[in-house]
Amino acid sequence: MKKALIVVIVLNVLRLAFMPFIGLTPQESYFAYYADHLSLSYFDHPPLVGYTIWLFMKAFGHNMFAVKFAAFLITLLTQLAFFALASRVLRSGRKYLAWIMFCTSMMVTSLSLQNCPDVVLALFWTLSVWALYRAIFEGENRFWIYAGLFMGLAFDSKYPAAGLPAGLLIFLLFSGRYRHLLAKPWPYISILTMLLLALPVLIWNAQNDFVSFRLDSVLRSEPFDSDTPQNLFQFILSQIIILMPVLFVGLWWLFGKYMWRIVTKPNQTNPEMWFLLSFFLPTFIGVYLVSIFGEVKYNWLIPTYITGIIMVARFLNLRWQKWHWILTSALYAVCIYFIVLAPQSAYVRYDLGLDSEQLAHEVDSVHAANPGTFVFATDGYKTASKLSFYSNDTIYGPQVINQPPYHFGYVGIDSKQLTGKNGILVKPRLNSSTPFHLIVPYFDDVKKIHSVKIAGVEAYGVFYCTGYKGQGVDVQQ
Repeated sequence: MKKALIVVIVLNVLRLAFMPFIGLTPQESYFAYYADHLSLSYFDHPPLVGYTIWLFMKAFGHNMFAVKFAAFLITLLTQLAFFALASRVLRSGRKYLAWIMFCTSMMVTSLSLQNCPDVVLALFWTLSVWALYRAIFEGENRFWIYAGLFMGLAFDSKYPAAGLPAGLLIFLLFSGRYRHLLAKPWPYISILTMLLLALPVLIWNAQNDFVSFRLDSVLRSEPFDSDTPQNLFQFILSQIIILMPVLFVGLWWLFGKYMWRIVTKPNQTNPEMWFLLSFFLPTFIGVYLVSIFGEVKYNWLIPTYITGIIMVARFLNLRWQKWHWILTSALYAVCIYFIVLAPQSAYVRYDLGLDSEQLAHEVDSVHAANPGTFVFATDGYKTASKLSFYSNDTIYGPQVINQPPYHFGYVGIDSKQLTGKNGILVKPRLNSSTPFHLIVPYFDDVKKIHSVKIAGVEAYGVFYCTGYKGQGVDVQQ
C-alpha cells in the first residue's frame, strides 16, 4: 500500500508541475467556449465538460489554470475511484498492481493534463461500475440508485456511456447466477434514473433536430476509407502509447484467452470476470472492427480500459512489472524531451495551444485598426476557439461560409446580420484548413494584410475580406 501510494502521489505531483509546459489546446479552448455559453447540451458533446469548466472558472478566473486544474482534479478523483473498484474485485497485492498500472498509464496522464469530455466520462464510468458491483455482488440495493445517478452523469459527459446500461444487461442476460435480477425492479430503476439525468441532453437534441446523435452515429467515422491500413496501424500505435506496451499486450492476451470460453460457455466464466468483461468486450471489439473500415479516434476505448486493466492485473505474471516500468519510463522520458527540453516548432506550439495568446493579441490589434469589421475563422472549431478564449471580441466560426458550424452556430449569434460588412479572416497555414475556393465566393474581395509568425514560421495568415454576401452563396464543393 505504502509503495503504491508513494508512486501515485509522486506521479501526480510531476503532472501538476508539467502542466505549464502545455498550453490551452484548441480542444480545451472549444470546451471553454461551452462554459462561456451554458446550454442544456452542445452541438457535438453533452454538457458536463462545459459545466465543470464553468465551475472552475468561477472559482479561479477565466484563465488556462482553471481549465487545466479541473481536468487534473477530476482525474485525481478517477484514480481514487479506480482503486475503490479494484479493491472490491481484487484481493491481496493485485489491487495495488492494478492501481499502479492504471495511474502510470499515458491515458491517465493525458486526462490529467488536457480537459475534454473523456475526463468526466472516466470518473463517472468508474463510479458507475463500482456502484453496480456493490448492488449486484454485495446486495446493497441503494447502490442501484447511485449507479443510475452515475450512469446519467456519465451520459451527460459523453455518449459512449450508453455502453454502461448495455453492459449491465449483457451481464445479467448471460449470467446464470444473477439472471434472476432481471425479474426484480432494481436494474430498471437504475436505468430509469440514468434516463432522467439524461433529459437535458435529450431535450436539447429534440429542439435541434437531434444533431448531436446524428453527428456521433454517422459523421464521426468514415467507413471504407481508402486509407484503412494506415488508419488501423495508427490506431493500434495510439493504443500502445496511451496504455503502455505491457498493458496493451496483456489485454489482447486476455481477449484470446477468454473470448472462446465466453461465447461457448458464459455461465462457466467467473461471475466477477464476466461482470468486468461486460463493460469491456463489446466496445473493445466494436471499435476495432470499425477501425478496419475507417478512421476512429484514439480515445474511444478509454472507458473500456478501466475494467480491462483490472482483469489484466488479476492474471499478470509479476515478472512483467519490470518491463512495464522500463517501457513506461522510456516513453515518459521521450515525451518530456520533446515537450519540455527540445526546441518547440511552430507545429508543436500550434497543437499544444502555446501560440494562442500571441495569435489573439495580434488579431485584436488588426481588428482595432479596422473598426466595423467582424472576425472569423473557418478551420472547424480550432482557431475560432483559440481567439474566443483570449479575446473580448465576438468570434464567428465556419457557419459564415455554410460549413458545419460546431457550437458557434448554436449560441444565438445570427451571422445573417453580417451581410454587407467587411470581415477579418484568420487562416492557419500549418494544417489542412478550409481551401480558399470555398471562402472567396462569399466576399467581393479577399486580400492578405498580416502574418502571424510562431517560432520563426508564418503560422497564420490574416485576410481583409470586403463585402460579405451572406450565407446564400452557391459554392461548388
